[in-house]
Amino acid sequence: MAREHVLFIQSQGVPWRKRLYGSVRPDVQTKMLSIDAKKGASTCIVRYPKGWSRRIPEYLTAHEEFLVLEGSITINGIAYRQHAYAFLPAGHVRASASSKEGCVLLQTFSATPTLGQGKSPRGMFDKKLLVEHLDTLSMSWDASLVDPQLAAGVAIKPLRTDPYTGETSFLYSSAAHRIPKGELKPKWTHSIIEEIYCLDGEYVWGDCGVMGPGGYVWWRERVWHGPSGSIAGFNLWVRTVGGPMENIFQKKKWAMNWNPPYRPQIPKAVRKYAKAYVRPKNY
Repeated sequence: MAREHVLFIQSQGVPWRKRLYGSVRPDVQTKMLSIDAKKGASTCIVRYPKGWSRRIPEYLTAHEEFLVLEGSITINGIAYRQHAYAFLPAGHVRASASSKEGCVLLQTFSATPTLGQGKSPRGMFDKKLLVEHLDTLSMSWDASLVDPQLAAGVAIKPLRTDPYTGETSFLYSSAAHRIPKGELKPKWTHSIIEEIYCLDGEYVWGDCGVMGPGGYVWWRERVWHGPSGSIAGFNLWVRTVGGPMENIFQKKKWAMNWNPPYRPQIPKAVRKYAKAYVRPKNY
């Protein structure tokens, strides 16, 4: 079945499991955040141990997208460090890959990943989809890319746009104290799926709770949430699935609740892992 709605779960509560699904990379650990049980498309956190390496050329049969959460990994001589990003299409050959210090990646796969060795079959690799390396720490924020109804105090770092579907991946950041106290805001939804992972800060869902670092969302189409904002500010990784970003806002506006109880809307399979985010003391 297609992936169920997830809003939201803290990834810290999801247990580590041995190996990456699809019978590849048996020497890593994973946290499965969401998966399409039929097609095998997934989003997961993958931890590579210190000294991990591959010296034989290989490729995956699925598109692979990742953002470095911790440590570093080197692929084809390119070092991917904190918050580095890549989109490696199916058939992209890794002549070599290694992680001297170990690393943790946020990864998506377009299907169940299977492994091939040597050169990929003719026609599998689509260079138009390749985003080989982005050092997001060296990129500038662009406020002009934000939806006008969400624009105050936020900005984007674009990572990729699919040339065929218009699907996008980007970093989305907000200043603290957004929205101003007393201001009314609408709930909203999308015509596409929006996927979110909180890298830093806090994102407050007025109807679902406070999401902190490690918070994960698979926001299904036409499901209403909000209003939302942040006291601390936030830095999010965001991906759209099924087309370009389209925000749909309610006409009715609501007062913001800055300390809502944790009321997740998540599949039964992960409810046992759902734990409320606890704000750390700042004194």
